[in-house]
Order: sequence, then structure tokens, then C-alpha cells
Amino acid sequence: MNNEAPKPDWAMSRRERDVAERIAAGRAPKKRRRWPWIVLVLALIGGAGGWLVQSGTLEEMQAAREAAEAQAQAEAEARAARAAIVQLAAFEVTEVAPVTLTETLRITGSLSPVRRAHLSSEVSARVDTVAVRAGDAVAQGDLLVKFDAEALDSQLDQTRANAEATRVQLEQARTDFERTQNLVERGLQPQNTLDRARSTLDQLTATLAAQETLVANAERARDRATVIAPFDGVISDRAVDPGQFAATGTPLVTLVDLAALEVEATAPVAYAPVLTPGLAVDIRVEGFGDRLFRGRVERLSPVAIEGSRMLPVFVSLENVTGELRGGMFASGQIVLEEHEGAIGLPVGALRRDAEGAHVLVIEADTAMRRAVEPGRTWDSGALVEIISGLEPGDVVVTEPMPALRPGDKVELLEGGQ
Repeated sequence: MNNEAPKPDWAMSRRERDVAERIAAGRAPKKRRRWPWIVLVLALIGGAGGWLVQSGTLEEMQAAREAAEAQAQAEAEARAARAAIVQLAAFEVTEVAPVTLTETLRITGSLSPVRRAHLSSEVSARVDTVAVRAGDAVAQGDLLVKFDAEALDSQLDQTRANAEATRVQLEQARTDFERTQNLVERGLQPQNTLDRARSTLDQLTATLAAQETLVANAERARDRATVIAPFDGVISDRAVDPGQFAATGTPLVTLVDLAALEVEATAPVAYAPVLTPGLAVDIRVEGFGDRLFRGRVERLSPVAIEGSRMLPVFVSLENVTGELRGGMFASGQIVLEEHEGAIGLPVGALRRDAEGAHVLVIEADTAMRRAVEPGRTWDSGALVEIISGLEPGDVVVTEPMPALRPGDKVELLEGGQ
């Protein structure tokens, strides 16, 4: 039983006034709804859980960030430690030694045999035998081509017979002329008779001379019915076959002598004052790699090629073994000047500062500054001669390495010297 005095109407809240009205009407009061509070509580609990989860993730992220920063710092320290020692490869250093410095002129050209014979037919006859093919080696005097001798013998016999007949007529004409001259002197024959006899005699004399020339030509043709090799060599071309008719001048075979070759090259006409026969030439031939063949300047053209200002230069090259062939591409360097026993370095090894020219020399695993006195450049400016400051055995940094300074520690990799 509720002993509390009821509140006055003005002191009641809306909800209390609604409850009082329901009681007065005999109805049960409405039950109070509690689900909004439950939702609110659940939302608060979920938010608290999310905050706890997020708080744990942030801690993990912070820990990972700190680990990455520590690793980066360790790597930086390792790089700094490695940078303190500069590693030098084999091609970046050179051990000083006396060498022969040269000034050269580069040339290019093709190989060609010095002796080449294009043999042609000197008779008009049928080819009976061709004894060689392209690529065959022959010796001087070997048979190359043989013509049909029967036809040549017939021509020779005919010309001889014609000449002999004319010779008989000439003897008769000479006898007649002498007899006519005697009669004319005695006044028994007119003068014109002697003139006709003299004309006949002169005509037959000329005819005999021409026929004797034909006999000589026929004899020469008979002798040249066989073509032989004029020198030792190799057949490079064959232009006829047995059974073919060859007129005078028809190409037969080409014979080349590979024992001596020649490179026909060109050089700027500005080098004419220093180019002389006899200069040595180092030649590389396509197909033989870095192998060097030794040649020499044989002769120079007296006139430059019109419009190019280039001077033809002929370089002779011995080929005793016969391994070189005509037509091969060759490049060479004519040695214009030499200096033996000198010290030379690539121009990239020379450094300059306020104190002058110097190089970096490796001493006790340290790059040390060494003052030097440079001379003239060689090999078209690729090498510089060192007059003083270096000794044989010194190890010099020859590549331009701006980051390498005197006092830096260095490590020579295997094969660096």
C-alpha cells in the first residue's frame, strides 16, 4: 500500500500524470521501455572494444616503424663502412712499365694480289684441253690450256706454200728485169718495158714480205697452241671449256700469286709529308681476330683522289703460308713515329690541381698523390708520356674517378695488378 501523499497535479511530470490518469480509469499503467538504454550500453561496450583493438594496432605499427628505422640505420652504417674502402677493378689501375710509344695513322682497304695475270687467247682456234679449274695451284711452266694443233698446222703449211710460190715468181721476175734492162741498154727494147719489169719485181718483193710475215704469225700461233703458267700461283677464274672456239683476245684463265699481297688504302693528304715508303704497318684482317700481320708502305700515289683530298697508299704484305686471300677486308695502323722504353699512361690517369699535374698511386692500400711531369701525347692523343715522377712497378689509377681522393683507402680486386 502506498502511504505517500499523491503529488499535486502541477508537480507531476507528464509521465506521472499519464500514470495517474490510467489508474483513475481502472487501467494498468504502461511498462517502462528499457531497450534504448540497452542499445546505448551495447554501443558503449562496442566502442570501448574497438578502442582497445585500435590501441593494440597502433602499438604494433609503432613497433614495426621503429624496427624499420633501426634496420635502415644499420644498413646506412654498413654502407658507410664499406664506402670507407674503395674497391678498384683490374681495368682501373695499371702497373707502370717501360713501353714503346707510337704515333700511328689508321687505314682501311682490301687485300689484292701483287701479281695477277689475265691470260687471253693469242690464236683463233678450237680449245682442245683446259687442264685447270678455279682454285687449282700451279707452278711456273704448267699446262693451262691447249688448242687444236691440226688446224694451226694447216694454216702454217698454207702460208708457207704461198710464200714459197711468191718466192719463185720473184726469182723469175728478177731474171726478167735483168734481161730487159740489158736489152734496153742495147736499144733493143723501149724504156717502158723496163719500167713494167721493175714494177712487177717490186710488187712481188712486197708480196713475199707480207707472206713471210704471215708465215711468222702462223709459226707463232703454232707455238702458242699451248698456254702455260707464267709464274707460280693459283687459278682464280676459268672462262673457257674444251670444245669452245676462241678467237684472238678471248679470256682464258686468270692466275694470281698469293705469296705477296697488297692493301690499297687512303690517307688524308695532310699526312703526305710524313708518309714515306718503308714505314711499318700493323694490319688486322677480317676473320683473323686480333692477330697482327706486319706490312710496310710500298709506294704512294703522286696525286690525291680528286674531290676527296685523300692520298692512295699501297701497303705490301707477305703471305708465305697462303692463308690470306684476295678481297679480304683489312685495317691497319701505319707507324709514323716510335719512342722505345718510355712510360706512358692513358690521358684519363693525369689529374691537375692548383699544385700542378699529378696521378694517384696505390701505396699500402692507400691512394697517394704523386706529382709528375707530363710530356707529349701519343697514339692520336690516347696516351700521355710521363717524363718524371713514376718508376717501373708503381701502381697507378688510370681511370678518371673524381670521387677517389688522396688518402682514401682502396682495395685492389683479384687481378687488379
